[in-house]
Amino acid sequence: MKTKSIVLPLLLSVLLPVSAGSLLSDTAQAREWSDSTGAWKFEGDLFAASGHTVVVRRKTGELQAYMVDQLCEADQEFVKKHMEEAAKVEAPEEMQTWEGRDGFKFRGKVIGYGINELKIKDSRGKILINDVPYEDADQLLKFMLPKIVAQLDDKNVANEEDFLRWARKQRKEKVLSVDGVMLRLEIGGRVAVPLFLFASPQREILEEGWSTWKHEATKEAEKERQSFLAQAQANALQQQQQEANQRIQMMQLEMLAVNAGITRIWEVQLIPKPGVPARPMSVVVSANSSLEAVNQAAAKYPGFTTGMSRQISYR
Repeated sequence: MKTKSIVLPLLLSVLLPVSAGSLLSDTAQAREWSDSTGAWKFEGDLFAASGHTVVVRRKTGELQAYMVDQLCEADQEFVKKHMEEAAKVEAPEEMQTWEGRDGFKFRGKVIGYGINELKIKDSRGKILINDVPYEDADQLLKFMLPKIVAQLDDKNVANEEDFLRWARKQRKEKVLSVDGVMLRLEIGGRVAVPLFLFASPQREILEEGWSTWKHEATKEAEKERQSFLAQAQANALQQQQQEANQRIQMMQLEMLAVNAGITRIWEVQLIPKPGVPARPMSVVVSANSSLEAVNQAAAKYPGFTTGMSRQISYR
């Protein structure tokens, strides 16, 4: 069996364990996996699983997807037990925060790819969107409407005022077919958000499996698999953002500690050990003494030996 027949690399780095409802395991552990022939093996953590697909996090942090029925029996049983345990835990669904290409931020849970119809009509002077008054529509939908109309019908529609003017000119109900990433909204209901509305790099990550999903010849099982991968990608992307925010918060706390005289900032020189393909470098750490700074740097970079250190903050 050829490896490429079951490997679907997502090319996405993940650095921290994730909690994302029934998709992810809080007890995932690194293990050796194998295909049904036993000829091909790899190591990684179980990141997410469905009835057809398992997503594994490799040592490099990369996410890769494999078809469950092409794994060995022991791995299939492992995935089955994981899903059974996950089903017992009723965790509240966690909404995700996304950014539009114009900086507009919105919240929703990615559930895969899909197609939605938007029915727009003027009913006695009142604009209805899928039979809901425009003023009662979700904020995300209001953000999307002018851009969708500009993309699919009238490029001169640029804002809300243009959209309402366009809607009033329609002599009969206008139906726009919108495809893209399906989101479950906080207020309930689902909506398809076109990929072109997402800001980069979120758009680039979410469109990984889009072309495969949309292809007319794609079978339903493959569509389901690609939608599941989109969920895993979205969870990993949100986790990366949380990690970045945590790093910023830690940096802010460290600077507060420095300003209060609780700790100091040190620069430590690092020299690569023999056989380590790297160049000498300097790192910055917060510590109360030179010795503590050197020990911290040595612990974080085991492939290097520490050199001189110097204090670069004073209070």
